[in-house]
Amino acid sequence: MRMNVIGLMAAVSILPCVAIARQLKPEVLKAMHNGAMAEIHLKVLDNSGMPVSNASVRAVMDMTTGEYSLFGKTDTNGVYVVRGKTNGNYIEFLVGKDGYYGSRKRMTYVQMRAEHDVIDGKWQPYGAVDKIILRDIRNPIEMSKELFWKFKYTVAINTWIGYDIKENDFVEPYGNGKVSDFEVYIDWNGDWLPAYRGMAVKIRFTEPFGGYYTCDINTDSEFKGPYAASPDSIFVDRAEFSERVLDNGNRVQKHFDVGKCWVVRSRCKVSSDGKLVSANYSVIYDVVFTCKKGGHGGFCITGVFNPTPNDTNLEPKR
Repeated sequence: MRMNVIGLMAAVSILPCVAIARQLKPEVLKAMHNGAMAEIHLKVLDNSGMPVSNASVRAVMDMTTGEYSLFGKTDTNGVYVVRGKTNGNYIEFLVGKDGYYGSRKRMTYVQMRAEHDVIDGKWQPYGAVDKIILRDIRNPIEMSKELFWKFKYTVAINTWIGYDIKENDFVEPYGNGKVSDFEVYIDWNGDWLPAYRGMAVKIRFTEPFGGYYTCDINTDSEFKGPYAASPDSIFVDRAEFSERVLDNGNRVQKHFDVGKCWVVRSRCKVSSDGKLVSANYSVIYDVVFTCKKGGHGGFCITGVFNPTPNDTNLEPKR
């Protein structure tokens, strides 16, 4: 099963990944071992696309002998020129400034099927422009505890059971949740090995006005989600994710799109004339599923939950 966590992560060294069948030029192979010069014009922009001057930049350059860092500030055009030697495995940018959420971005010159050339001891394109966004801090508020990766397991498979977003758990008697924000159906035949041959998770919102809509996220930013929910959006009430291997060996996958998030409306209260009176809003950044021995299906979400009814703010304090 896919095990994917959205969020800013500590830099992890990754060995250069090169297709065995791909013939690399001698200059590239030499650079991967001894390093070659790289130059990137890192352009830092705000939410509106305007340059951010005097932002602090740290560029982590990887070398076979170990990584090292370059430090600097962006100029009046929001540009900092990163220039140094690297084996091409990765260059990681960490950018910050007071009043903005930090951003982090990684690039590589030797990724499989996307290797760059080396000319005169320089990685190409030399002097290329790369952009990174600094999102401004607006109105962060206290939220319920941020929902991190923590699988909840249940033997209640092949049946609909409630899930509490705030507690990130199944509702009683299957977990410690109190309120069902949506229902989960773990579609699985119970076979432990290989479980991925037939497993799916269905989600449905059963209350009027409940559901979700998707929006893009900024994966580079410390704060990657929307600042607020849009109550006038069209909310969808069903979703399904699966991972299966067919008899012919082909794998069929449908996972949560980690380039997007769900903005969720739940705990809806409706007036006698059918109008929405109040609701809670939350963000889900990922939905994952797994299983373990004993017929236990596992389910997990990541995100944030605003506990104040009718408050659309989705920017949590950190």
